Amino acid sequence: MKKFTLILISSLFLFSFSPKENKDDIHTNSLFKIERSMDDNQIFYELTTLIKSGLNEDNPINIYWVKNTEGGIMKPLSWIQQHYAYGLEFTSSTSQMAKFHFVSYDKKDFTLKKDVEGNFKVFTLKDKKEVIVNRIFIQIDGGSFWFPTISRVELHTTNPLTDSDEVEIIHP
Repeated sequence: MKKFTLILISSLFLFSFSPKENKDDIHTNSLFKIERSMDDNQIFYELTTLIKSGLNEDNPINIYWVKNTEGGIMKPLSWIQQHYAYGLEFTSSTSQMAKFHFVSYDKKDFTLKKDVEGNFKVFTLKDKKEVIVNRIFIQIDGGSFWFPTISRVELHTTNPLTDSDEVEIIHP
């Protein structure tokens, strides 16, 4: 039985991180993604829920790479990436809402909650108004692994009241 369980778990792991046919595939539980100027790889932030109770309070957002430079394979973040760059720090979490910020930038807060249609989305404030986060673009202009030179971060959002797309430029 242990061997079957191990094979099943291994198969599930391989399935969940198998190559994608192309980078534009729709990630059905995707909340938003990060794209960077340095390569075509993307980081996806995906909703994790429990069947009956809503958000998974222990891990409401799963984060993974889509490595387009390696044929589109999916990979988890490394420990360093999770704790120093692209990971999230949750300040509160319930079955209906989670508040967080990025481990690398705590000056902007985000909230995972349901929109007016009942779908979970990530919200933040722009000009004191709540907007939905769609994608983040990071302009990296050199530097080193531990200290990249980031000239700007573009926060691509949608205003839920007007359904208009907006971009906020952050200069870290």
